Amino acid sequence: MRVLLINPYYPISETPSPPLGLAFLAAALENAGYEVRILDLVVYPYTKKHLAGILKSFDPQVVGATAVTMNFKHAAGVIRDAKTLAPGILTVMGGPHVTFCARETLEACPEIDFIVMGEGEETLVELVRAHQNNDPVVNIKGLTYQDQDQLVLTGPKPPIQNIDRLPEPARHLIPLGRYRALGLPISMTTSRGCPYGCIFCVGRKMVGARVRYRNPQKVVDELAYLSTLGFHQINIADDLFTASKKHCLAVCDEIIRRQLKIQWTSFARVDTVSRLVLARMKQAGCSAVSFGVETGSPEVLTTIKKGITLDQVVQAVSMCNDVGVTPQASFILGLPGETLQTLQQTVAFAEKLK
Repeated sequence: MRVLLINPYYPISETPSPPLGLAFLAAALENAGYEVRILDLVVYPYTKKHLAGILKSFDPQVVGATAVTMNFKHAAGVIRDAKTLAPGILTVMGGPHVTFCARETLEACPEIDFIVMGEGEETLVELVRAHQNNDPVVNIKGLTYQDQDQLVLTGPKPPIQNIDRLPEPARHLIPLGRYRALGLPISMTTSRGCPYGCIFCVGRKMVGARVRYRNPQKVVDELAYLSTLGFHQINIADDLFTASKKHCLAVCDEIIRRQLKIQWTSFARVDTVSRLVLARMKQAGCSAVSFGVETGSPEVLTTIKKGITLDQVVQAVSMCNDVGVTPQASFILGLPGETLQTLQQTVAFAEKLK
């Protein structure tokens, strides 16, 4: 069995990194004995003719694509082309957009045979195995599909509890040189899950509320490997790297113990950092921390269930500046309850933070 995984077009202006999610899926498939190829349309131009050539030469039985809302139309277009070129092929799509809009997705793009919901490694392997053996799929958790005009949801797949048993991402299938040449970063994860309930975020809903941590030694092994690939920046892409002070410090201490000279960045919440944590992160090579501030309006912060205060934002930014880590803040315009006044509050607060 051969599986073609597609990373659809995504604007370079959005600073994409090599597709980590697809690399995890590819590794799980390879580990199960399947041959995998990744078609990365972020760094290669797409034409239907090019796809036809790959389908002919590689001859996959399964084609899968990932999608966020921004690139769903492009991903759906590629799946349609694949189905036109090879009508008997099994088509699959995963990612945040289709996870939350499964019914609408299948209505908009009936060429998609299956949607993989949420965390997809085990579900995708089980689906490919069932397709190979011509077995029923109704008992495979984490799928949505149409069966004689009826929408079938097989129920949620429990999150993988021990993420250390996942194989290393199959980065050998990704054109890393093209990302490096474009000056883009490379990413990795040290955990999965987010315990917070912000109403706008896909993190908790995609990979669960319980945070599952990787062994710090394995984390630093991967960091050390990535540091040899020539990228100017490594992003730790956990929803919340500082969710556990113990885990965060253990990773930092392992980097320091090995005397690795690497530069990396991470995401954090303003209420999960301290001067001690930030100083240790700086010592371990962290150059920047990104905080989701979202709004300068206390009322909107309450509406979106962010669970932070503006004073905590100011304190976190000040601590970053004190220890020499660059603080970055992101904001969302147009949240529920947004008015001209709250927009003005956000702009004023962002300017105040400098």
